[in-house]
This record gives sequence, C-alpha cells and structure tokens, in this order.
Amino acid sequence: MATIDYAEELDGTGVTVNALQPATLMPTTMVREAGVTPISTVAGGANATLRLICDPSLAQTTGRYFNGTRQSHPHTQADDPATRRRLREISDTAIGLVVT
Repeated sequence: MATIDYAEELDGTGVTVNALQPATLMPTTMVREAGVTPISTVAGGANATLRLICDPSLAQTTGRYFNGTRQSHPHTQADDPATRRRLREISDTAIGLVVT
C-alpha cells in the first residue's frame, strides 16, 4: 500500500517505487526449517528482482505490484486512499514517527 502512496508522492522526481513478491516459498532457511516444501527457486526470485531493477522497459514504471516477473494486482484495499492513509498513520505511530 505504501508503494502507491510513495509513487504518487515522488511523481516527477525520477524516482520509481514498486512492490515485488519475487517468488513463493523459495528454499530459504526459514522455509526449510518450517518443513515446508519449496515451490520456487532462489534463482527465480533473483531473476524477478534483477528484472525489476535492470529492465529498461520498466525504467519509468512506478506504483505497481509485481508477482515474480508479472505485473499483478495487490489486495483490493490498496486501491482505497483512506485505508492506505490509516495504515500509514498506524505504521508511523508504531515506529515513533511524528508527522507535523
């Protein structure tokens, strides 16, 4: 949700902001220790990450959500400005950020 807000806030600055779920259940230590069968590979997650960073066709893409290498749609709540604002307020309070 913050991705959408930050993309709007930084529009026109040359900075892009995107959210990425690089892969699902890669064979990381956490997944292995949980006894879960991996679904994706670390290489697949790395490829998705590098694509978002390095692909010239995505250089101006901002405020988007990617699932692996595919642009996707975040949870429907992310489309609600009031919900995004409330989550940002809760997050700011949780980390002790005072906004004036």
